[in-house]
Amino acid sequence: MESSSVKKNYIAVIAVYFVANIIFMVGPALNALSTTVYANESYTSVLLISTISSLCMIPGSLIAGSILGKISFRTMALVSMGGIAVFGVIPYFSQALPIVYLCRGVVGFCIGIGFPLQSTLVLRLFPDVKQRTRALGFGTISLSVGAIAFMVIAGSLADKNAAYPFLFHAIALVPLAVLMLTLKEPAPLQETSGSGQTSGGSRVPTDGNMPGYALFTAFMFAVIFFAFYPVLLNMSSVCAYENLGGAVVAGILSSLFTIGNLIGGLTFEVLSKSLRKHVTLFGLALWVGGTACVAFGKSIAFIVIGALLTGWAVQTVWPATVNSYADYVPVKKQSMASAVFASGMNIGCFCTTYFISGIAGMTGSDNPRLPIVYGFYIVLVSAVIWAVTNTLRKAPSAS
Repeated sequence: MESSSVKKNYIAVIAVYFVANIIFMVGPALNALSTTVYANESYTSVLLISTISSLCMIPGSLIAGSILGKISFRTMALVSMGGIAVFGVIPYFSQALPIVYLCRGVVGFCIGIGFPLQSTLVLRLFPDVKQRTRALGFGTISLSVGAIAFMVIAGSLADKNAAYPFLFHAIALVPLAVLMLTLKEPAPLQETSGSGQTSGGSRVPTDGNMPGYALFTAFMFAVIFFAFYPVLLNMSSVCAYENLGGAVVAGILSSLFTIGNLIGGLTFEVLSKSLRKHVTLFGLALWVGGTACVAFGKSIAFIVIGALLTGWAVQTVWPATVNSYADYVPVKKQSMASAVFASGMNIGCFCTTYFISGIAGMTGSDNPRLPIVYGFYIVLVSAVIWAVTNTLRKAPSAS
């Protein structure tokens, strides 16, 4: 039976993962903000309220990855969640666009700080592989439940007042309080280049250079996310273009991706036990299959299946990769490895906009399904490269 301290560690992980998708809070309010609060501004200017947060997540992740360990986990959590709560609420009281942009940028930066905090906390608190995979599963479930709650509640609030979702950012104070009450600060790393025990019985140096394979996984995740993201961005456009349904249908279909994330969290521990190092390959196969369903399926049913499979895939590949860092990434580099991995996703999301416009310019067609089709082939090739490299890579050797 697990001790009370281990259970408290699980609760701390659940708390820090819960706020990861708080960036979705503004999405349901964008149309209401555009038609009421910022009726005289272009829609592009209103969209920047959301996208500026995504951009600022990248430096937040990289900076946090470089200093985490030098600064306590509690302090980083206070900066991350506290910053989200304070700067997320300010736009409700001051709705001048420059101030809103500034605050949304800080919110994104603080969310970015949380990404390496989440992964590193799991790696440091749970050296046992069974407990670590369970913690990653719990974290993914918390992340997915948070995303669903943020979108549903923010949408309901936006119907009453377009600015109310800004107030709801104060919810970040709740998981912050939970984390402060449950988290026992991990012991500081030794300054020597000693070794730490890994889940597989090998020993990973405390210090050392970033392994090339860690950078490879971050790059491949960025490429696949970049090629896949038109599935989410173009969902409403595909529904309208092919007469599959209106905004409500598109919203429901997009939310299925988050439900797929939840499935990933619920199944991750079982998959890790049964598939071991091949769990990443399983996730990549789901990603290819799900993207294919959306790219080539001409019905709502195929899109439903595709959204669920791709959501499941993302939250299988991501925690599986982070879990593997315990076996070969030097302990002092694990925070930065997690930060680079998360930043790759955000860079991929940002570049997708130019990919979609580039496909339209190259083909001369405004069919919103085309970027998804072209993206599928990139996902397929990238998944094969990643799978082959993962299979051929030698397991970490014991020192």
